[in-house]
Amino acid sequence: MTTTEPTPLPTAAAPATRTAYFRAADDGTYLPNDVAAGVWAPNSISGRILGGLVAHVVEREQARPGYRLARLTCDMFRTLPFAPVSITTRAVREGGRIRVADVLLEHDGSLFGRATAVFLRPGSNPPGEIWQPDRGVWQAPDPASPNPNPNPINPRIDGRPMLPGVVPPDTPLGPHRTVQRGGMWVRELSLIVEDRPLTGVVRAAMLADMTSPMTHQGTGGIQHINTDWTLTLVREPVGEFLGVLAEDQFGADGISFGRATIHDAAGLLGSCTITALANPGRADPNRFPRNS
Repeated sequence: MTTTEPTPLPTAAAPATRTAYFRAADDGTYLPNDVAAGVWAPNSISGRILGGLVAHVVEREQARPGYRLARLTCDMFRTLPFAPVSITTRAVREGGRIRVADVLLEHDGSLFGRATAVFLRPGSNPPGEIWQPDRGVWQAPDPASPNPNPNPINPRIDGRPMLPGVVPPDTPLGPHRTVQRGGMWVRELSLIVEDRPLTGVVRAAMLADMTSPMTHQGTGGIQHINTDWTLTLVREPVGEFLGVLAEDQFGADGISFGRATIHDAAGLLGSCTITALANPGRADPNRFPRNS
């Protein structure tokens, strides 16, 4: 299959001093480095980071000139062990305005997750007005500015609150003093794969999984685990910082949904929705890697 290297955004250069999450092996698999560890189960790979790897492979293998990734859905129905990952993609529709690709995540011949990518050809907006809700203006942080409250528990990201007056807890997994709307600006500090550019789409995919903690943080901590996420993007991401802002959440009988808007330096970028299961007491912040 012919592959296309995506062009990285000029403002999205990743620091080269951090360990990348994966190494590309000669056999086509991706080998996780220690910084890719997950927090829900021992000896597992972070679902957030797997989402970034999916986006990376989809861009390399399925992106075409004149099309833009508009939707990426990831189903993570099994915890992936800390082991080599195989990702395969297949185009299922190649039309004049839409391209669709399926993605499989496997380890040792077993299926652990899947994804669907939809690429659309941009055009002009039609005339007329369409209803939109009132939205606030969220100013992205300056990447050159120091983080006034760095998180010692999760050193993999530069995370800063979006909402004024909200101080993030020491860990996103710990109990919160109050029920509050979740919102965070995130700048990735590592490449997803060694010696490969960190693009805006990959940044957005890694942020998408954070819709779950942003919409489910509460007085008992993070007590839901998402089984999927669906990211929609209406344009190319701009800048190093991307923001995820909780918009809605509701649950019944241990099943919940969360919805967030995605922002960047240019404003509103897209949205993300997740489905989640009640999973109290399972996450362990001590599993965050300390050697990134």
